[in-house]
Amino acid sequence: MPELLDIRHLRYFLAVAEAGSFSRAADRLGISQPSVSQQMRDLEAGLRVPLFQRRGKRILLTPRGLIFQEHARALLHQLENFLQELNSEPGELRGELRLGVIPVLNVPLVPQLLGAFVADHPAISVTVEEISSTEIETAVEEGRMDVGLGFLTRHSPNLRYERLCTDEFALIVAQNHLWANRRLVDFSELHQQRLLQLPDSFVMRRMSDEICRKHKVRPHVIAEINAIETLLRSLGPSQAATLMPKIALRGRENLKLRAVRLNGKNLGVDIGLLRLVDSAANTAVAAFTSLAKAAVPKMIKR
Repeated sequence: MPELLDIRHLRYFLAVAEAGSFSRAADRLGISQPSVSQQMRDLEAGLRVPLFQRRGKRILLTPRGLIFQEHARALLHQLENFLQELNSEPGELRGELRLGVIPVLNVPLVPQLLGAFVADHPAISVTVEEISSTEIETAVEEGRMDVGLGFLTRHSPNLRYERLCTDEFALIVAQNHLWANRRLVDFSELHQQRLLQLPDSFVMRRMSDEICRKHKVRPHVIAEINAIETLLRSLGPSQAATLMPKIALRGRENLKLRAVRLNGKNLGVDIGLLRLVDSAANTAVAAFTSLAKAAVPKMIKR
């Protein structure tokens, strides 16, 4: 490691990368602009690589600067957690846990998991953000999030995917739907049936489309809605159905919807945790992982 690299360099570098300007970064840091510029020159000299490039008045990162940004953010976060734990009482975990969760799992799982976690670890600061599966994977890889809760796509070699449970796609309908009292619907019956669906920017929509293709079924999608709560509330007024894992109804009992079982192939979906392969040293992540492994399977079975 270069002798000149210290924590101040990491903080200043990340401030410049975020602000896109030495002067704006200096304002945020509460120091002079020449001081920030000098520190960044020293950093580039110590690393022997260019980190910044100018585009007019804006400062952008070079390809190597982007690599340094990813690791600098992760290193700084790990160091902050380490220092917090070092100053904590023996046996008490401190630090920060940044959790990303996909929309369909937020209501069913997060309230109970969060309640149990903060009760056991009151000194850990928790941030929960509802975002898509793709955004979770990117955020965890870049160090902006510590752990994700979602569908296990297994797309990234940099992430550890840990299955918590398996759910099944079902036909979600309101009480006024013609099939509300059916115990089982053959997947072939969905051909040209009225469905409300999420946009294909959602991994869950792409999963349901793939299942339809495999069954050679083409439903009649009457509308696409990019908010799960709104979509579910629209099922009754539109007298339509939707394809979602059954867990979507957990915590939404007030909507008075039913999950009708489907007779078909490959309807299962793995639900679990996403974290960096080398995240074992993060005690907050380890604690949340342990809790989720114990609690989620029980929650699903209810």
